[in-house]
Amino acid sequence: MQSFEIKRGHGKTLEDGGLKTLMEEEFGDVAEDNNLYSGSFKALKSINVEFVSITEIRVKTEMDPDASLEDATEAHQAYNRFMEAATSFNAKQRVDRAKAKAKKEAKAAAEKEMQS
Repeated sequence: MQSFEIKRGHGKTLEDGGLKTLMEEEFGDVAEDNNLYSGSFKALKSINVEFVSITEIRVKTEMDPDASLEDATEAHQAYNRFMEAATSFNAKQRVDRAKAKAKKEAKAAAEKEMQS
């Protein structure tokens, strides 16, 4: 699962069924198991979203490689709309934040290795 940061102050809207509601708006029926929500939509064979905290969600997706271009495009657009609604960050901001997090983690790991 890939971790995504949620914009400060936005996480409260995902509590008490808020995340499930956002998923249902984009993907239709959503199954719920504690803090794990599962759905599917067109070429998106499955999307599993775990509500970790008001500052983080984890997402795992599986695409159908045999889906039509139209279904794949619609699924991708629905995924991006959902992710922006859930995190309050657009696609470019999510990429930039993921890069910054990876760079920070790599730096911390290198410093730890140097101390060993």
